[in-house]
Amino acid sequence: MPANVMVVNLIPRSLSGESNPDSEPNLAVNPANPQLMVASAFTPNPGGSGDAPIYVSTDGGNTWSLHAIVPSDQMTADITLRFGSSSNNLYAGIIRTPIVSNAPRLNILRTNNVLSGLPMDVLVDRTGQGVDQPYIQAATVPDGKGGSVDVVVCGDNDFNHQPQSATMDVSGNAGTARAPFKNSVVDVRPAAGGDAPSIRPAIHSDGTVYGAFLRRVSGTTNSNLRYDVVVVRDDKLAGSNPAFAALTDPTDGLVGTRVAQNRLIPFLNQPVFGQERIGSTLTIAVDPRSGQSGTVFLAWADRVGKTDYTIHLVKSVDRGKTWSKADLLTVTNATNPAVAINSSGVVGFVYQQLTGPFKPNHVSAANRWVTHFQTSKDGGTTWNDLVLATTPANVPPNNPPNVTLPYLGDYLHLMAIGNDFYGVFSANNTPDPANFPNGVVFQRNHSTATKTLFDVDGVTHVDVSIDPFFFKVSP
Repeated sequence: MPANVMVVNLIPRSLSGESNPDSEPNLAVNPANPQLMVASAFTPNPGGSGDAPIYVSTDGGNTWSLHAIVPSDQMTADITLRFGSSSNNLYAGIIRTPIVSNAPRLNILRTNNVLSGLPMDVLVDRTGQGVDQPYIQAATVPDGKGGSVDVVVCGDNDFNHQPQSATMDVSGNAGTARAPFKNSVVDVRPAAGGDAPSIRPAIHSDGTVYGAFLRRVSGTTNSNLRYDVVVVRDDKLAGSNPAFAALTDPTDGLVGTRVAQNRLIPFLNQPVFGQERIGSTLTIAVDPRSGQSGTVFLAWADRVGKTDYTIHLVKSVDRGKTWSKADLLTVTNATNPAVAINSSGVVGFVYQQLTGPFKPNHVSAANRWVTHFQTSKDGGTTWNDLVLATTPANVPPNNPPNVTLPYLGDYLHLMAIGNDFYGVFSANNTPDPANFPNGVVFQRNHSTATKTLFDVDGVTHVDVSIDPFFFKVSP
């Protein structure tokens, strides 16, 4: 059992009256100062105009406030955040709003002072046919001249490169004023339509960078899409020419190891799964310890039967060449996996599982969304399970405009600094202690006795909604 668990609802007391669907959260903790951290969700500017906000904590996650520093109209679409390892620079990959002509606009952003109140600088601005779901990673590494540089890698689904739309935006010196970025296509195989939205990078300080994506191989309707799960690697901080070409598949000799092939992954943009949609679910992490960049963990979700959505967690110990034949963990009717490894080699794995009777397109009071955090000290053989939250899956009801898709979100986040794990997830915000078995702190006005949320006045009842929750676990 972990020695210390913290779960905190991010909504500040000053916003106690809000009932937005604050889903699809992300988190960045500053490795140079873990007391400073930022988080994001589909949270609008409470003023109704201006730049989009992020959540900021300066006391290690105990309290949070909103800072509107993201240059996007009131809120963003997809957004992910990362700090450099020691530079104090915060980077963000966002889909900027408003979205014009159904062509999502990618921005990669930077600030060296999240508390300044100034908008983040725009490093990349690209639209064309559209760019979807940027997922950013950053690391500060030696520059070979006695100094250091920030390497930033942003995986994104770039419709300008259809049908091989899995790309990486890479900068080997993102902390400079010009911050040059190069866009590299990482899917080289002929595809039957565009790749899935999730393209995920992972960076090791020795120069190894991994990427994972889902390559479509067949399917003519959203219900019968099939994909290969592919991992690529670059051994020079994504600066090789060509980039991400270090792995080749032993079967066809092409770039990228096919970890799993021909998996059924429907894309159903409707509340079929605990009021959530089924789409593109993927996570990858590399062991951060010196000499351990060959150890990589990967998880995705697909449909094993006719109605399920099942997470598979696998492992490679030879730099992505081969992968465990059997799953380290198989979790049925679950989504939003995220994996991280701490400085002692302990593996952390978080996911959200729908429990109770499962019927597609139906949810009842018997269904719950359970957010699990599991740890393994032996590389994934044995696991200890911790339940962070178990909340009703039918409340709030997904009746627009009260709640829209995504319900919880297409991703959450987990990371490690030293031995500590940090993460964020979204869930029903009923202030019921029974829903949070290891405790929870609410900043917003509430009563645990009556399980009620209150407005800023402390009297007016506020409807239950979806909120982001920060957590920290110290094994």
